Amino acid sequence: MTSVDFPTFGFEHNMYLLASFVLWFGIPWIGKNYLTKSQQTTLALTLIAITLLHELQFDLFQLYIDDFDLGDDLSLHMCGLSLFISCYALYYKSQTAFEISYFWGIAGASQAIFTPDPGRFTYGDISIFFNFLSHGIIILNVFWLMIVNDMRCRKGSFLNILLISGGAVFLIGFINKFIGHNANYWFVCRQPGGDNPFLIGEWPYYLYIFAAVASILMFIIYIPMWIIVDRNEKKLVKKIAI
Repeated sequence: MTSVDFPTFGFEHNMYLLASFVLWFGIPWIGKNYLTKSQQTTLALTLIAITLLHELQFDLFQLYIDDFDLGDDLSLHMCGLSLFISCYALYYKSQTAFEISYFWGIAGASQAIFTPDPGRFTYGDISIFFNFLSHGIIILNVFWLMIVNDMRCRKGSFLNILLISGGAVFLIGFINKFIGHNANYWFVCRQPGGDNPFLIGEWPYYLYIFAAVASILMFIIYIPMWIIVDRNEKKLVKKIAI
């Protein structure tokens, strides 16, 4: 099977982006303003079910057509792990799981949505749909936790995520070696495809640039959380003083 023609910011891509934005903001907004606590819980469980079942469904599809590759199709990429971590955060309201999902989900999954790799769309429209569903639902889960459950990142969470991410890269490198099958999880062995302007140079140099850009991007998305938490702390101090 070959990849399909899917130009970045072409008509089809823009339609997927529009649908993604509507769902990311629309579903949490409805949940926050129009659903009871019981209904919010039910919808959160539904999001968990959709997240897990669609991942299983695609794996079963690949197994059915005898095209499941241990080196590429396990849920070991950053976004694959984020799927399960965001589900854990939805169910348990785990602060650490939320923070990992926030940084990895928004910084990582958004890359796959805004700069998709047509080389991975080997099943045509099926691959395109599952790519946007699998990455988009991570961001949807994070937005649900932020808007409906009022979860925020703690001060210092940025540094914690950098340490966690660095340790994960180190571990994934060993996993790639152990699995074999030309495994390239987290793209630590060779560059991914797609029109990503931050993939510069050959291995291993592109890793350094990509890591630096990822750190900057995660810091940028940390800034609004930092401001919100700082304001909340100041309000709390004022209330205590009064």
